[in-house]
Amino acid sequence: MRKLLWLVLAAVLIYTAYWMIGAKSTETAISAWIDARASEGWQAEAEEIKTRGFPTRFDTEILAPKLADPRTGVALSTPRIDILSQSHRPTRFTLRMAPEVTLASPYQRLDITQELAEAQLFVAPGPSLTLDHAAATLTALTLQSTATWGFTLQSGTVTTERRDDAPLTHDISASIEGFAPTGGLIEELDPKGLLSDRFETLTLAMSATFDGPWDIHALEGPRPQPTHIELEELAAKWGKLDLKLAGTFDIDRRGYPQGTLAVKAKNWREMVELAISTGAIPENMSNLALRGGEMLAGLSGRKDSIDAELTLKDGMISLGFIPLGPAPRIVIR
Repeated sequence: MRKLLWLVLAAVLIYTAYWMIGAKSTETAISAWIDARASEGWQAEAEEIKTRGFPTRFDTEILAPKLADPRTGVALSTPRIDILSQSHRPTRFTLRMAPEVTLASPYQRLDITQELAEAQLFVAPGPSLTLDHAAATLTALTLQSTATWGFTLQSGTVTTERRDDAPLTHDISASIEGFAPTGGLIEELDPKGLLSDRFETLTLAMSATFDGPWDIHALEGPRPQPTHIELEELAAKWGKLDLKLAGTFDIDRRGYPQGTLAVKAKNWREMVELAISTGAIPENMSNLALRGGEMLAGLSGRKDSIDAELTLKDGMISLGFIPLGPAPRIVIR
């Protein structure tokens, strides 16, 4: 009996030492990372880093962190970041943000509030902490820019999973409900008030190949950039508009897509009117756009629907022979 008690006591002491070493190592690693960024010219600081949760958890609080990358000009500040993990599963953790977050760039500041913003992260063993898969959740989010635009959303989820046979490729899905543009954004998207005040749903299913891994070094230096995208579906329902996109395209070094997109659009006339009202289609091209839409709708067999293919080439988007405007640059800052 006495030997058993000594064994139990020894096990408790060993585990306590393991937890204390793990907690201290976590705090030291975060502090060292912040100090390393500061030595590279970042603004990098935190008021306090502390770990709790004995005996089963490592729950680390980073109080008042401030990070600013001089290379990109992007800065983040928030009252608190929590990194939560189980002591026996150190490669699986939860990242939880405070209800208030500020993001800034040389062009504008974004003030963000939310009821919940957290991500479940699963990383590969090793010092690089390469992301294997993740799931993020947002609820009751409000974003306001100093450039007068903003939006609110009821809820949103994003998942990503790295492929075993192609480690630089991630399968990504997203679902957003109750997305409502505000301020300058709604004025830009719908200046004439043609549609409802919010998107009913936005969903995304795609795979993206990057030029480097998403790991701890992606936070320190140049971000991995997408080089190839397979868009299974991007679907949006906004008032009378019902839009679906799918396709495959490469992304060149400037960030411009090169490839094709299949478009399915119901109530396309409202879509064209919206594009004209925003200036995406010039007034002098409006009749041509409407005639082209009628022709494409006729090919699909329904007057209110378009089933066509967009071409992405040389930084432009075209619908058949009709140029629609410049293609968006896909660059991660």
